Amino acid sequence: MNNTKVYQAGLKFLFERAVDKCIGGEVIFHHSLDKGIYASIISKEKVTEDIIMKIKESMNQMIEESIPFHKKVVEKREAYEFFRKKGQTEKAYNVLNISNLTVSLFEFDGKYNYFYTHEMPMSSKELSLYDLYHVNENEVVLLYPTNDEITFVFRKKIYESFANYDKWLNALNLNYVHDVNEIIASGNVADLIRKNDIMMDNKLYDMAKEIVKRGKKIVLLAGPSSSGKTTSSKKLSLYLESFGYHAMPLSLDDFFVERVNNPLDEEGNYDYECLEALDLTLFKNTLSSLLKGEKVKLPMFDFISGEKEFSEEETQLDAKDILVIEGLHALNPALMPDELKNDFYKIYVSPLTPLNVDRHNYISTTDNRLLRRIVRDFRTRGRSVEESLASWGSVRRGEELYIFPYTDTCDEILNTAYVYEIGVLKVYVEPLLYSVPLESEYYNEARRLLDSLKTFYAIPSEYVSRDNLLREFIGGSSFEER
Repeated sequence: MNNTKVYQAGLKFLFERAVDKCIGGEVIFHHSLDKGIYASIISKEKVTEDIIMKIKESMNQMIEESIPFHKKVVEKREAYEFFRKKGQTEKAYNVLNISNLTVSLFEFDGKYNYFYTHEMPMSSKELSLYDLYHVNENEVVLLYPTNDEITFVFRKKIYESFANYDKWLNALNLNYVHDVNEIIASGNVADLIRKNDIMMDNKLYDMAKEIVKRGKKIVLLAGPSSSGKTTSSKKLSLYLESFGYHAMPLSLDDFFVERVNNPLDEEGNYDYECLEALDLTLFKNTLSSLLKGEKVKLPMFDFISGEKEFSEEETQLDAKDILVIEGLHALNPALMPDELKNDFYKIYVSPLTPLNVDRHNYISTTDNRLLRRIVRDFRTRGRSVEESLASWGSVRRGEELYIFPYTDTCDEILNTAYVYEIGVLKVYVEPLLYSVPLESEYYNEARRLLDSLKTFYAIPSEYVSRDNLLREFIGGSSFEER
């Protein structure tokens, strides 16, 4: 079995049963964290390293016993009543919100649960590769394999960013998708959007204030695909200008080599994620000229034609200018000369939402970015859903190689997730996903993404302001220049 989502679902069920058996505790799965799933354990007992070892022993015992997973298809009403009686009201409401007339529950070791998947492993014996990482008291990361090995790195700053956002959500009593759906149904979603926007903008304001305070001349802003780097850099520039500085946004995407010269990956496809996909000579010459106060014509890359154009107007930096450079490789030390390191302020950008679908299922940050990318690719780059899905594996490999290793080297993390955004994206992405034909090799992936949208209420884009980061993907942004 090599389906990661299926493996994760089975592993979560196994872990949940082991915790219940060992200490009578309940597990809440919050979000992904590197190659693992961050979870908290609710119990009367403190979860120490010794308790973790007991839980692992219980998991290993069940793996050895090869306990089967059984699928049971039940009517939606029956599933609703089942979870309501268990006190898992958020799961009960999610079941009601999906359009299906039936629900696939899974039974394991005498217990039933729902993990938003149509499959499970045949038995616990298939789940032998895992580990547990003890974070703090009652906090654990459940580690799953990638390429048949455990390769986990605890990224402290990512963990803290999730935790800070979670505190904000708790203050607003927003823990599950159902809580957001209730706000939408009550007609108060515009207020929620404004609150979330204010929180996001305050973070950018604080960063701009810190950059000015430290006297930094270059801001490096990086993040994985569809994190909202472009809008973030332009909004940050406005905040810097509110302090009396002139900020110049510079996108590394505009420094791509001509497509005919773009490197190929091992499968013979264009590798847009590698460092060599950038015209490093042009970038370094441009940067050098700007820092010397010389006039330059900046490039603009056309993603449809695959060629660069150069601006007619010349650009020049002065003493009160700050360069804001955004792109996939902005944190890569190979991009910038060491002699400028004291001038850098490094920001890692990514949508990291701790909002849960329910206590055992969370919103995947990877899927969130993929939905953004599908919508933007179709709108601005002329790509079909199938083309976006086909390139996603290469995109993810590039992120693993060129972004994630540098997340803990940044000065600050900018979390660009909106608690309401899936509802907005749903309006745009559902028709595109439905367009994938049955004979396509990407049909099942498109249907998986459609299934993940079922519990979210749609939100009209009219509530989304023109300077909102989501406009970078759905269109209508006040920052769009072409």
